[in-house]
Amino acid sequence: MGNLAKLKVAVGQPELLQGSPRRNEAVQDRMMALAVEAGADLLVLPGSLSDETAIHLIALNDTRIDVAGTVVIVEAAGESYQIGLGSQPQGCDFSVFVDVQPWALGQHQRPSWPGIVLRPVGMRNVDKKVFAYDGGTAVFSNEGHLLARLRDDFEEDFALVTLDRGGPVAEPCKDKVLAALVKTIRRFDSQVLGWEPRWVVGLSGGLDSSIAAALLVLALGPQRVVGCHLPSRYSSDATMANARYIAEALGIDLKSGSIEDLVQATGRAVEQLGYPASGLQGLVAENMQARVRGQLLCTCAALEDGVVVNNGNRVEAAFGYATLYGDAVGALAPIADLTKTQLFDLARTINGEPGCEIIPENLLPRETPDGYEWATMPSAELAEGQRDPMKWFYHDWLLGQLLDGQGIDAGACAVLGHYLDGSLLAGPLGKWIRFYGLDTPREFLADLEWVVQSIRGAAFKRIQSPPYIALASMASILSPPEEQGPCEPSERFMELRARVLKR
Repeated sequence: MGNLAKLKVAVGQPELLQGSPRRNEAVQDRMMALAVEAGADLLVLPGSLSDETAIHLIALNDTRIDVAGTVVIVEAAGESYQIGLGSQPQGCDFSVFVDVQPWALGQHQRPSWPGIVLRPVGMRNVDKKVFAYDGGTAVFSNEGHLLARLRDDFEEDFALVTLDRGGPVAEPCKDKVLAALVKTIRRFDSQVLGWEPRWVVGLSGGLDSSIAAALLVLALGPQRVVGCHLPSRYSSDATMANARYIAEALGIDLKSGSIEDLVQATGRAVEQLGYPASGLQGLVAENMQARVRGQLLCTCAALEDGVVVNNGNRVEAAFGYATLYGDAVGALAPIADLTKTQLFDLARTINGEPGCEIIPENLLPRETPDGYEWATMPSAELAEGQRDPMKWFYHDWLLGQLLDGQGIDAGACAVLGHYLDGSLLAGPLGKWIRFYGLDTPREFLADLEWVVQSIRGAAFKRIQSPPYIALASMASILSPPEEQGPCEPSERFMELRARVLKR
């Protein structure tokens, strides 16, 4: 065993680019220059965003390295050290492990062995998911105590440490969700798109589009963002005023024009095709309006040499509360993995950043002992007096139970179990269940089954939706790809369902 006090280790936390080995080598060279300047004996850094075995140990200052399987023999400063790679083999002085799991809502787990946990920084695309890597590389003692920690705000960092005393401990990132979104938008814009497009946001005057516009401005600046306000005869004075307000508050260009002429023209075209214009009612008329808006947004983006941002949130995506080729268009969906209640918190964080109101306060509910008060409730504004069908606060929680565990059926069974043992109504969620009138067995079951059926029936929409920044729980992030088709409830679900109905 070597004297750990004598080994000076440089720990690098580089920003790595997916599919860019030459650029990543340049970053490694820069980290090496910093380590040499700091007088380090050894440089340790991750080499990949996806491969936990990609560990770079670089000898400096006359240090010698010999690799024997998963153990590295390091000779430095007259001492010999054994370093385990990815584990803590018997007899090693310490280990080096790469945590390549992207950041999700929650905290990284602390290892049960001494050594260095390397956590890279960057953005990675997998299928429709855009992962954010926050950093937070850390050094732990034999007793599991934190000895050093690098920045965890999605930015590069570097530190010189010793394995007995550690090194600097960076302050944790304060507004983690905001930092994840802003910096991942910026990386997506530069790494995936690359030509500095203008981002067109359908600025409805509602909460989701207001947040999307604010995130784009924080990431790219107001000159790169264009707001398009496309009201119809159903748009309220409040949302139209909100759209103007937020555009002015953010300092972005605002294009505004009614969709009514295009809606009427679509009706005339339908008649020419042999369909009665009277058929344009209900969902047909609502989806037609959404597609008119989607078409206009894409046309505006083409005129701006830009792209459209998608404004959908996680609850809408799960329930299929979106129109294909309408409000489901876009190059990126930055808030699609956040529930509405998480967006309430994010809006308040954004408003707190500059010290003034950016997101209009009338879009945020005020909780009361019995429920909430809301000046401007969420609505697609595609029909007279329309309100979103989601039961906010309760459905936000329910979605996590169904999607962030062992599967929808298992999650539904767990929810029924909590209802039967009384813990659901007795806990904080009981307020919302009573507020929405779901405290009778039949109403509770009807709502749960509607949610489950909505999630399963909307798979085809999610498959065709834009890529999104993945921030939900790790269980959700690691879930398998979408499957379409029927899915019968399990015997366990039917058994619990029968017991609920007998209450």
